[in-house]
Amino acid sequence: MSISAGPVRGLLDAVQRGDNDGFAALFGEDGAVDDWGRVFTGRDEVYGWSAREFLGLGGRLTLRQATTDGTVLTVDITTRGGYNGPATLTFTLTDDGTRIRRMRMTD
Repeated sequence: MSISAGPVRGLLDAVQRGDNDGFAALFGEDGAVDDWGRVFTGRDEVYGWSAREFLGLGGRLTLRQATTDGTVLTVDITTRGGYNGPATLTFTLTDDGTRIRRMRMTD
């Protein structure tokens, strides 16, 4: 799994553009955002969460480091807009690798 291509790279690019439609489209039909324990499942909920709490507040990410462990990609970032500060995003992709199954946000 690589951050140079695929849905995680697409997500980072959508965030930098402020593209909420593009952001939500990268999740599978039952994809989820786990925002420090609050889970938003399905593209409509992911879109709504982002519109209210992330991209809708001007959220942006700065990539610090990315690591892969099997089928899980972990990205250390700094974020601004909504939450400001360092965070870790852990991505699990769909079996075919084309969509995000889950994005978990933690410290």
